[in-house]
Amino acid sequence: MTSQTRRVLAVAALVLAQPAAAAAAAQQRGTMEVGGFTRYVNFDNGLGMGDALAVGGEATVYLGSKLTLDVDVAHATGNSVSYTPVHLRLVDRAPIGGGNRLQALFGVGYVRNWYGTPYQASDGGVSVVLGLGYQLSGRLWLRGGVDLDAMFHAAEKSPFPFYNGNWGVRVGVGLPFNR
Repeated sequence: MTSQTRRVLAVAALVLAQPAAAAAAAQQRGTMEVGGFTRYVNFDNGLGMGDALAVGGEATVYLGSKLTLDVDVAHATGNSVSYTPVHLRLVDRAPIGGGNRLQALFGVGYVRNWYGTPYQASDGGVSVVLGLGYQLSGRLWLRGGVDLDAMFHAAEKSPFPFYNGNWGVRVGVGLPFNR
């Protein structure tokens, strides 16, 4: 990652971490959440990276009672090639059933990937997340789902094929900290 990219990520993290007004018991606009996850990543066959296990962190800001802005960053190594994706997505967290303990997650946004040697390159594209969330306790959420990323490369000098897609299955926990 370049120093400019690190600065952009640091500024984004600071903006997401700014204190907001305390929310009531249910998630409301301004509620923030931090979490950690692990993701099994299946790389596009054209990349020659196989599969890998990534570890990452995420930050969420509730824009309303169900709509969130999520950012996550992870790191994995597949066939000795390092891989660091950053996702920025709008996610709808729709309650399932009569209560708020179980949620269906659907989100769409942008992904930026950095690949190490031999590529020493990055790409970006569209990202979709489909998943479920379950409230384990008053403050702790368990979330799982599938990440689907599609990248297109129109540049003639790109080391990547015109299209590649990575997908992953993830599980993690989240903790609201200003409810």
